[in-house]
Amino acid sequence: MKRNLIVLAACVAGSLWLASCGGGGGGGSVAAASGGSTPSGSTGSTAATLAASSGEITAFGSVFVNGREFSTQGARIIDNDTGDTVADASALEVGMSVDVTPLSATTLDATQPQAAEIRLHPLARGYVDATDTTASTLTVMGQAVQLTSATNFSDRRACATATTPTCTAITGLSGLTATTGANAPGSYVTVHGFLFGSGSGSGAANIVATLVSVADAPGSSAGPAAFKAEGTVAAVGTSSVTIGGLTVDLSHATCWGASGTTGCASAFSTGQVVSVFAATAPALPASSFSASTAALRSKMPVQTAGATVELQGRVSSASGTSFVLRGISIDGSALPAASLPAVGDDVSLTGTVAANGNGITASAIKLLHAAVSRSVALEGDFTAVTAGASANTWVVTVLGQPVTVTASTRLADRSTWAAPRSGSNAFNISTFQTVLNASASKHLLVSAAADATGQLTAVALRIVPASTAASVQGVVDATPAPANGSSASAPTTFAIHGLPVAADPATFASPRGWRLRAQATTVVAGDLVVARGSWSNGQLVVAVPSGASGPTANSFVVDLGKPRSGDPCDF
Repeated sequence: MKRNLIVLAACVAGSLWLASCGGGGGGGSVAAASGGSTPSGSTGSTAATLAASSGEITAFGSVFVNGREFSTQGARIIDNDTGDTVADASALEVGMSVDVTPLSATTLDATQPQAAEIRLHPLARGYVDATDTTASTLTVMGQAVQLTSATNFSDRRACATATTPTCTAITGLSGLTATTGANAPGSYVTVHGFLFGSGSGSGAANIVATLVSVADAPGSSAGPAAFKAEGTVAAVGTSSVTIGGLTVDLSHATCWGASGTTGCASAFSTGQVVSVFAATAPALPASSFSASTAALRSKMPVQTAGATVELQGRVSSASGTSFVLRGISIDGSALPAASLPAVGDDVSLTGTVAANGNGITASAIKLLHAAVSRSVALEGDFTAVTAGASANTWVVTVLGQPVTVTASTRLADRSTWAAPRSGSNAFNISTFQTVLNASASKHLLVSAAADATGQLTAVALRIVPASTAASVQGVVDATPAPANGSSASAPTTFAIHGLPVAADPATFASPRGWRLRAQATTVVAGDLVVARGSWSNGQLVVAVPSGASGPTANSFVVDLGKPRSGDPCDF
């Protein structure tokens, strides 16, 4: 899988570039459940005032979901497809999609609320039918899965977990085996992540993966959900639905709608989110599947009208003040217009379940990572910090770019190695200007999102050790059109969000592991590019340093090509 160039630059350059884009996994994987065939949800299991939190596990020490730490002591860990109880918390992994119900309403806002139930909610289980290392994608059960720099991998095969391993653990896309014929299945995986796309199977990603867990192929005693697909219904037929590139036969299935079991002939409609599963694998490569169970999933973890819920995921569609998150319709009419998300944004929101139980009215939203098409990341010294247009906002200028900082911006002071990883407690929006002006280092790393007018708002801002380096990551502007040069005297010139870049073609590179290798590249408008050099006379200059013959850790340009839905988040 193509690594995030910002992560690469972080290690090569020795800078603190790595943002909260995810990390390595741990723990055990979700085994195929055995017994039971009724899909389970937490519907009806909580009081009207009780909240649920639905998102990705990001850390342990108990379990962190949506930035909130839940104690797992005494919690029931349940396979959301079968209702089977998982043995213990060792089944949990970073990157898993889960629905968490707290023990009581009063514990939700506690420092460490206690989880009553943690429901595992993978989006696909099955054999890898195809991989594409260039596009960083794989296909499982007819679903196109996009991998990102934040995607975690775990290998729970017996040969990899033995006291003396007899195989090399799979840690990325290149380690997976693709299906080569009906009798030669690829690696067996469980995929967790966010639903993305319309489910049309047109080649766009259906799932953005947060975890790919590899396991031994299920045997004859496999559970009823050993093979699964979940996504948006693109087409319906008589006792059949199409999800992604998978046509699902429901003629022998038990179908579950919003009110319980229902006839499969007309159980679902186009646009609904449905999960289908069975104990038996489809013919390979998977394009058709005979399901034993199908269940409507476009509903809340808690379906009690007025209940408070938290959701985190990537926005798959947006129109006006409404958008879709994790397959759920969100009413954003109560949100400030400036905070309404765009397609591809990774957000966390709080809201209440609508009266019909099939949607959420959002009351608060936080942008975690902007869609790559509107993301701009900057590294450099700030030259000004002034009061913003409204209370509790500031405008800081970095590389000539004015960036608005709000109370939602993640702030950290890491200007010295002794600074705490979480940043100084005194560094918040009310002390922002004071801390920034008093800091010995004026060097910042800023991850920002551009709105429809081009105004940048910081998602994260860090003070880091002083440096003469300057960097930018973003999509190349159409105007002025990029001009590809041939030497230092005739450099390649282009702009990212109006920030001009002049780069010696000898500094162009591609990543190979943790190294930069020289590679001739033609920059075109719309490409996702990361460049590092020095700020001089109002432009980013990327030159070959004295004594070098090509790209170095502090002087390089990498063109990642056209951005995809799961491209790098920020630095």
